[in-house]
Amino acid sequence: MNLLNVFTKKKPINFDKKILRKNDISLLIVDERWNALFKKEEKTAKIIQYEEKLRDLLKEQARLTTEEQDILRIKKVCMDKIIKLTDEAYEKNNPAALKEMQHCHDEINRINERLVVIQQELEDIPNQIKETNLYLLEATVDKVYTKIKTGQKKINELEEKIETMKAELKQCINEKEELSELVTNAYSYFHDLLGAEELERLDKEFL
Repeated sequence: MNLLNVFTKKKPINFDKKILRKNDISLLIVDERWNALFKKEEKTAKIIQYEEKLRDLLKEQARLTTEEQDILRIKKVCMDKIIKLTDEAYEKNNPAALKEMQHCHDEINRINERLVVIQQELEDIPNQIKETNLYLLEATVDKVYTKIKTGQKKINELEEKIETMKAELKQCINEKEELSELVTNAYSYFHDLLGAEELERLDKEFL
């Protein structure tokens, strides 16, 4: 959907999300141009709501990624321990080593279960981010297009005023030039007619 068409509508904005999903819509909350829209404009409740949701999703994505990396490290430590303790547990029948191995097995199983959940959530979050970003775009256009419409009307009014002022300025320039010519010609005439001394006396009396 063309944004120029959107701006001329009076009804609420409803983007064709199928088309927008194919486009590379930047993440609005980190877009300098999007943030610049609200330097002098207040955000609506919807814009704030979607903005906060996006921030929460990004934080959750970062948290899950960190957790995944952490438990993968723990899993590796457990696997290394099992390999190291195998001979002690089974060849030497060491109960403590067997117990530690079992603990590591249990920890690996717990980690594997958690990894499934984390990976599923990490797979879902990008879609949630994209969807929320589109809702934020809709809410932004709802807010900004009204300002655009008001601004365009003011621009048209100012353009008319400028044209009127240009005409008035041109008229003033013409009048000034005519008067300047009249004054110069009259002064020159009286200077030649009366002489400098008499003209100086008249200047003091009248000017």
